[in-house]
Amino acid sequence: MYPSTFFGLLLETNARLLRRRVLAIREQSWLMIAVMASFVLGYWGASYLMFHHGFRFLASLPGVGGMVVERMLYLFFAFLFVMLLFSNMIIGYSSLFKSQETQWMLTLPVPAHEVFRWKLVETSVLASWAFIFLAAPMIVAYGLARGVGWIFYLKVFVLFLPFTMIPAAVGSLVILAVTRYLHRRVFKWVLFGVGAMVLLACVFFVRPINAADLQESQMIGALDQILRNSRFTRYPLLPSSWVAQSMIAWGDGWMWKGTFFFLVVLSNALLAGVICVAASGRIFYDGWSRNHSQGSFKLGIEMLDKTIALPRSWLLEPVLRLFPRLDSCTRALIVKDIRVFWRDTSQWSQFVIFFGLLGLYVINLRNVTYDWHNEYWAVFIAFLNLGASSMTLGTLTTRFVFPQFSLEGKRLWIVGMVPFGLKRVLLQKFWLSSVVAILITTSLTLVSCLLLHVPAWLTLLFSATGVLMSFGLCGIAVGVGALFPNFGTGSTANRRDDNPAKIVSGFGGTFCFVLSLVYIAVVIAIEAAPMWLQFYGGILRRDQQPWAMVGAWMIVSLISLLATTIPMQLALKRVENMEM
Repeated sequence: MYPSTFFGLLLETNARLLRRRVLAIREQSWLMIAVMASFVLGYWGASYLMFHHGFRFLASLPGVGGMVVERMLYLFFAFLFVMLLFSNMIIGYSSLFKSQETQWMLTLPVPAHEVFRWKLVETSVLASWAFIFLAAPMIVAYGLARGVGWIFYLKVFVLFLPFTMIPAAVGSLVILAVTRYLHRRVFKWVLFGVGAMVLLACVFFVRPINAADLQESQMIGALDQILRNSRFTRYPLLPSSWVAQSMIAWGDGWMWKGTFFFLVVLSNALLAGVICVAASGRIFYDGWSRNHSQGSFKLGIEMLDKTIALPRSWLLEPVLRLFPRLDSCTRALIVKDIRVFWRDTSQWSQFVIFFGLLGLYVINLRNVTYDWHNEYWAVFIAFLNLGASSMTLGTLTTRFVFPQFSLEGKRLWIVGMVPFGLKRVLLQKFWLSSVVAILITTSLTLVSCLLLHVPAWLTLLFSATGVLMSFGLCGIAVGVGALFPNFGTGSTANRRDDNPAKIVSGFGGTFCFVLSLVYIAVVIAIEAAPMWLQFYGGILRRDQQPWAMVGAWMIVSLISLLATTIPMQLALKRVENMEM
């Protein structure tokens, strides 16, 4: 089979599958389609208004408005490039070395680098579409603020295509080198070491500007400090800098300058792709073979030769026995889920990155300064922190809890045929995820409230709310995950990718995230209502506020109970009637 024929065949096949999926939308529930469309339009509308008002405010600043807007674009594309790099590395590892489809393709009479070339394109699309979706409102708001025509948006879209290929190629090269030349045990030590160094560097060197500095140095000095701290984003060798300069030039009407930087992005994307594919011809198959045939590996260093693994049965199971209501079947399921999670590199690596970002958030809370004696600002900052913690928990449950039922895959019938059945499996996943979520949420709430000097009564209220939301969000994630499982259909069921990123990116994962966002918004709105009535409406007196907060918490308890029980009840009925 010729390489061009192989690539074209895969492209045509996936195009047909995409067309069939789009046509199959008509067979879905119109209520679900309406909910999804409302969420997409609502997100785009809200994001557009936020960016539009932000650009208008910055444009009103005399002399410095345009400079600040440009620096915001540089920062946005710089962080977007870093996130795309990590996303491509994680998804690329699963797609290249853990996918059953890749294993099947390598048995075909085509060069291994052609298989890699297709997987590189597939990984780039899978890792990049969400970022383009999220960036669309900002691009539209910027274009309208600059008064450009419709051709500007078409040019920016074309500009994004080669830009997304650069982090895909760089991330794939890193994965190829790590898999081929670095043992998995050493890789874990290296990853943990790099993560620890980055966290320590952020603790000692990251010093965001705070409110006290703004008052002391006034606006000009504060602006100078902000621009100085973000000047690294203008480094001329960064691809994000080329994209920002091209977009700014097109927005200002400088056609040839914008085209020049677009060609710079395009040429570097093509060069990175050629280098990546050429390198894959030498090391991809060796790395894939090494990844699937690794045995014991000794470095001669006692610390590095120790196995990084979870506690064995003699330690993990006795800890679970401390809970007398857990029978042996449930304990076995818990141990299985924990061990499977740890052995899946694509899962725990994302978990490490996720909590690394969470650590950065907590560390930077010490730089938040406000008037602690002003009750309004204390409450306002506290509710902002509650919103951030809730969104973190919602992202965590959607990304790691929702795919758990689908990850059982074609092995689900083995668990389903044992005496305790699939209902016990579903309940075990719910309780395990809820306990972990409660530990994470409570710890995050207590630490963040301590750093923000939140009053004790608000800390207690937010901790109790976090417990309720842990049950609610886990109920939504586990329930929707069982209602919309991704086991594959037909011939794909036997070679379905055990890739959580692909499972979450489907209809069920998006629907789960939408429900989680709606639930979070309702809970925060209800608990913030008494504060709003006191500070803005003037309806509540100060002595009435505690009773109003207690009433709001009771309403939140009822909503959380419904958010937990309704998806779980529907899911339990679904798995009870599921045929193995």
